Amino acid sequence: MFGSLGDLLSTLITIFIFVLIVRAVFSWFPQMLYTQAGRYILLATEWYLAPIRRVIPPVGGLDLSFLVGIIILYALQIFVRSGNIVAALIAIVSYALVFIIILLLVRIFFGFFKMDPWHPITQMIMQSTEPFARPFRGWFPRRPGQFDWAPIAAFVVVLAAYVLVNSLGRFGIG
Repeated sequence: MFGSLGDLLSTLITIFIFVLIVRAVFSWFPQMLYTQAGRYILLATEWYLAPIRRVIPPVGGLDLSFLVGIIILYALQIFVRSGNIVAALIAIVSYALVFIIILLLVRIFFGFFKMDPWHPITQMIMQSTEPFARPFRGWFPRRPGQFDWAPIAAFVVVLAAYVLVNSLGRFGIG
């Protein structure tokens, strides 16, 4: 889009994405956030993640703001490189669909292994995927003791949407 300025912005975005990933890894080891490096990472990223966290609060004890932030940065990077806002929007939708597909797969996995329904992660997965499974409840009602087929139907539909969105991007609509 802007030649060397675009290349510079793209490189800075890549570096910031790396810093966000380091912050995510540090969050798995909370003592790391209290080190000197941890304080620098927090200082470098909190200005960006705090507004995202206000819109998308932690779910089930998991802070997903860094994932949303990375998706936004990748879309911005696509826009900076190509100058095509439609391609950037297609990238956002594509990344969001991949995230939904992963959540649905985890829910299906949980259904096979009868996970503890009161565990916070199980609750988060169930709450975040139920809006996608709910439209299929008429065909696949949830019955106690039986496998829940609605998330599989939702998975198939979301996967088809992902394939469609990616084909739009490949065929030049994006």
